[in-house]
Amino acid sequence: MIARDLMNSDFPYVTADADLDFVAKLLADCGLGAVPVVDDDLTPIGIVTRSNLEEPRLQSPPDLGAIPAFLLRDRPKPAFHANGRALREVMTTPAISIPDVAKIPDIARIMESHSLKRIPVVEGHKIIGLLLRKEVTEAMAGGFAAMALEAHRRQPLISIPQESDRCAVATASEFRELVAAHERQLEEERAERRRTALELRDQRIRELASQRLTEAQWREMLEQARRSASAGLTEHLLIRFPSQLCVDGGRAINAPDPNWPATLRGEPADVFQRWRNELHPRGFRIAAQIVDFPEGLPGDAALFLMWSAARN
Repeated sequence: MIARDLMNSDFPYVTADADLDFVAKLLADCGLGAVPVVDDDLTPIGIVTRSNLEEPRLQSPPDLGAIPAFLLRDRPKPAFHANGRALREVMTTPAISIPDVAKIPDIARIMESHSLKRIPVVEGHKIIGLLLRKEVTEAMAGGFAAMALEAHRRQPLISIPQESDRCAVATASEFRELVAAHERQLEEERAERRRTALELRDQRIRELASQRLTEAQWREMLEQARRSASAGLTEHLLIRFPSQLCVDGGRAINAPDPNWPATLRGEPADVFQRWRNELHPRGFRIAAQIVDFPEGLPGDAALFLMWSAARN
């Protein structure tokens, strides 16, 4: 059994510039009886207990004798006031700590030789727990139940305070990890939406590639083109379609490459064929164009029927 098996992983700690009244509140709220003091690297540099905060008791006059212990036993402790004192003035330093792999008998000897009731546990130099002497004593006596040990092992190193757990303390690095986890979740959700959209688009492309232009659709296209001419326009959008419907993803149309008609599939290919067979001999021209670029990539393409006089 080693220190990591017994240590309390949910514990408060502060830096040396913490307000002393705040430290006193931590001690009052937490049942561990000590608050380690750490530097910016989370290395223990001191420790504060209730005895560090208590003002020295006035000695009874010699002729009156000492106050009987039974009168002091249940006497309420006075409210703490820092009275201008700084944490550095009252904390016990230097801090004695043990590595997380220290064995229980070695820990017991260290605590006994230094008269320690509590000792910080470190991994490398970073504090990760607080070990109480009573737990070491129970472990030495074999009274630390296996279930309790397992519960200790399951405790998180640092946890966010809950309503029923006022001793747990979170770190800024843990908050940053929460932010990073949230961003990873959002990115996973975005990736899932992109994957779903791609699957739907691919399915739609397959459906469009298999569709053929009907006679009724062609006649409706021509009637709409006539209306455009009546409105004074010189061209009309015959059909708009995803550029992925082209065998090259619309690159030939975007280039433009004069061989772009060979890349068409499905209804666009049928529209071009009807134009070449029926409208081209009558002086109509046709043009293809990429009409939008989502995320900088070719999006939809369109075929335009034109009847303006060709420029020399």
